[in-house]
Amino acid sequence: MNLKGMNDMSELQIAWLELITVGGLGVILALSGIIINIIAKKQNKSCTKQTEGIVIQYGFPGDGRMHPIVEYVVDGTCYKAKKKFRGVKRIRISGFPINVQSKAYEDEKGWLHIKSGTITNLSQLAEQVWPIDSKMTVYYNPNNPKMSYVDRPISKSFTSMMFIIIGIVTILLSVLVFFLIQL
Repeated sequence: MNLKGMNDMSELQIAWLELITVGGLGVILALSGIIINIIAKKQNKSCTKQTEGIVIQYGFPGDGRMHPIVEYVVDGTCYKAKKKFRGVKRIRISGFPINVQSKAYEDEKGWLHIKSGTITNLSQLAEQVWPIDSKMTVYYNPNNPKMSYVDRPISKSFTSMMFIIIGIVTILLSVLVFFLIQL
C-alpha cells in the first residue's frame, strides 16, 4: 500500500484497525493472566500429599527479592522447591544519616514484605525469616512429586493480576479511541 492508498482509508477503517489491533492485544494480555491463574490452580489442586521439607539455601532473583529453597524427600528421591509469594511489597528508606533496621515478613495473604535501608544484607534478612535447616511444609503431587508448593498455594499472583488489569485497561482504551476517531 503506497502513501496515496493510506490517504484513501476512511476514519471508520482506521478506527476498526485500531480497535482490532490494540483491543486484540488487550484480549491476549487478559487471557494470558487468566490462563496463568487456571494453570496455577490446577497444579495446586493436584498437590494433595504433604511432607516436611528443610530450608537448604536462598534465592535472590534481583531487585531486593528473596525466597527460601526447600529440600524434601518423596519415596527416597530428593526434590527442591522454592517458596513462592503472591507478590513482594518493598519499602526502601534511604537517606543519610537515617539508620534503618531492615526486616522482612510474610503476611497471611502470601505477600512478602521487605523494609530495607540504604545498605541491606539480604542473606542475613533471609536467614532471620527462614533459618537454614528450619522445617517447612511441602505439598506435592503424588503422581509427579516434582510438582509442589511450599506452605500455601499461590494462585492469583501479582504478575497474573497485572496481565489481566493491563489487558482490560488496553481493551477499554481501544474502545474509547475507536469512538473518539469517529467524532
